[in-house]
Amino acid sequence: MTAVQPHINPGNRKSLMMKIRHAKLIRIPFYFLARNLRRLCKNVDNGIGDIRLSSFSFAKRVLLIGMTFGVMTTAQAENITIHPASPMSLESVVARIHGYYTCGHEVVVTQVQQVGTAIRIDLRAPISCADFGVPPPTSFIDIDIKLGQFPSGLFSVDIFRTSLPNASITFESTQVGSAQFTVTDSYASKVGPIPLVDYTDHWWNPQESGMGFSIMQHPSDRIFAAWFVYGQTGQPTWYTLQPGQWLSSTLYTGPIYKTSGTNLGATYNPGQLEITPVGTGTFIFHNYSNATFNYTIEGKEGSKNITRLSF
Repeated sequence: MTAVQPHINPGNRKSLMMKIRHAKLIRIPFYFLARNLRRLCKNVDNGIGDIRLSSFSFAKRVLLIGMTFGVMTTAQAENITIHPASPMSLESVVARIHGYYTCGHEVVVTQVQQVGTAIRIDLRAPISCADFGVPPPTSFIDIDIKLGQFPSGLFSVDIFRTSLPNASITFESTQVGSAQFTVTDSYASKVGPIPLVDYTDHWWNPQESGMGFSIMQHPSDRIFAAWFVYGQTGQPTWYTLQPGQWLSSTLYTGPIYKTSGTNLGATYNPGQLEITPVGTGTFIFHNYSNATFNYTIEGKEGSKNITRLSF
């Protein structure tokens, strides 16, 4: 039996082909929704090669770009993690976005805002993020965004991506990920004197430029302080105060060490490391921004009034 070929009027052929291409257009985003982003972009690119965008109206082009961009951000659904995973009260918290699609551009954070316990981060993306080519591997990176320090409680983070407005096309903000984290009350389990303020910063005496302290206060409340001064011959000298202890919420004291070792540029030799105890030091924090450092180093006693270095 011979198959009969259907007759298609030449005038209707173009209409039929347009319907077929319309069907391809509609199927593309939904078919690849469950695929990974690279395969999605590759097939969308092939789909666009199969249809002639010049045959479509501007509104249909916008529809295609908008649907594809929505699928790209949905399919990507960046994984958001919080660091540290179990933050303590007043400990710095960072949100990490894994595999964020940068479109080859620098990541720009336009806004970080908090209302109650809800935090929102807005990332700015250029309009070219809706391009259809196969994105290079370098377009996917992990980025860290500092959220801040928080008291105990449960917090949520929502991250949105907004394309820069274009003269002809404007995209609304699209959510690319979310996460929750719980901050534990670190004060509940602590005993003895503890600080009520984080004194981490660079400290100095404005009248003695060139010398100062770099103070790092760990979430454990211990302080590591580096004191950079000059020796009798004018050579830079470093002292460190560690580990120390809090005698009150504003008074911290500990041993001071002098360290020497391999010079910069030479192959490191652990045998050259020398750590020598040279005295003791005490920080008296008068308030958030001002303190006094009393010391006894290599038989010399002294006192320095210091303040946070603003820059």
